[in-house]
Amino acid sequence: MSDQVTERYAALHDGRRLAYRAVGPADRALVLYLHGAIGSPQCVEPELETVTRDLGIRYVMVSRPGFGGSDPAPGRTVLDFAADAAALAGELGHERFAVVGVSAGGPYALGCAHALPARVAVTAIVSCMAPGGCTGADLPLPVRVGLRMLRAQPRNCARAGDALLAVARRHPRAVMQVMRTGAAPADQRLLAESEAGERAAVRFLAAASGSVAGMIDDYLVCARPWGFAPEQVRGLVHLWHGMQDELVPVDQAMHLVAALPRVQAALHPDEGHFFYRRRLREILGDLVAAIEPPRRLGPACGLRRADG
Repeated sequence: MSDQVTERYAALHDGRRLAYRAVGPADRALVLYLHGAIGSPQCVEPELETVTRDLGIRYVMVSRPGFGGSDPAPGRTVLDFAADAAALAGELGHERFAVVGVSAGGPYALGCAHALPARVAVTAIVSCMAPGGCTGADLPLPVRVGLRMLRAQPRNCARAGDALLAVARRHPRAVMQVMRTGAAPADQRLLAESEAGERAAVRFLAAASGSVAGMIDDYLVCARPWGFAPEQVRGLVHLWHGMQDELVPVDQAMHLVAALPRVQAALHPDEGHFFYRRRLREILGDLVAAIEPPRRLGPACGLRRADG
């Protein structure tokens, strides 16, 4: 692993551990990355290190409760995660920072922007669902049926998912095939590339290394009321969405565009759901100008570092 990449666990005030992976020097402007439904990347690609170096940022990938090494937080809401993000940023020495949320991470990014208006300088959401969007009638029928089962019988689905994981670990290419099923043409082309498809499969298997229960819980959190409405988010939000997205149809992006008070929208006609990595430099570059240089803070917000 590069000298510019660190992996740590932070101990929160309630005793939970929050896992994160940081790329770039500690004295650079901070961007918190909030992952999608299958967790943060388990490896840092050279492209990411190059982009963070060129833009002069510290890019911190945070694992939400129940993912990777982060402890579960039973009963949480989307909005509750903002306290974890604030505590982590304070421990890292940053009063002001930017947040980027991709797919299922988008609602959490908006929650940070709403709860922390004095600290979140700017927010980006990529392929983000609208409130209620993960249960909506605009999703493909197989997806709707599967999600309905998750809501009705989460424990049984977790047991079945864990059993299937054992098979998936022996046949990772099957994971790639499942991801491609029903995907938009742009996403199918991306996942058909051996390197991109293998990375997606590895990330999924790593995120579910203990159990799929964390993923299911995260979905249920997003399916319930978030604890705020997009209309209440007063900070600047950059919205990015692919118009070929089958997992989060573009109508949901348009709902957010109409609801958010301050939004800059970029809708791409040839993109599907999985385009964030291809436009990484563009998306992050738009955030950099709004982030103030870091100001060193003492340990705060009830957070103690527990390096692991």
